[in-house]
Amino acid sequence: MARDISFSLISQTKQKDSTGQMKPTGEPTVKKCVGTQKSVSQNEFFKASQAGFRPEGVIEMNIADYAGETVIQIGSNKFTIYRTYYPESDFVELYFGDRVGI
Repeated sequence: MARDISFSLISQTKQKDSTGQMKPTGEPTVKKCVGTQKSVSQNEFFKASQAGFRPEGVIEMNIADYAGETVIQIGSNKFTIYRTYYPESDFVELYFGDRVGI
């Protein structure tokens, strides 16, 4: 079942430190967006679980609003965007969830 939803996409600039590790620099950028939330298919749930994620959902949004962000916030909950899919020329599907076992 699909439903319209508002959410935020969060991006953070990263830079290598003196040890070669990528560290966040500056403040995160938050962008408000709207899209359609869908359920995760059984196959997607299985594949994401194998990759170490617990999928929470899929959001379809306008491709022009997505710039490669890796974190999505819905309400007060933050999730990792672990996969994107471009089924049509005007939309992108963002698959999001939590990492498990860490």
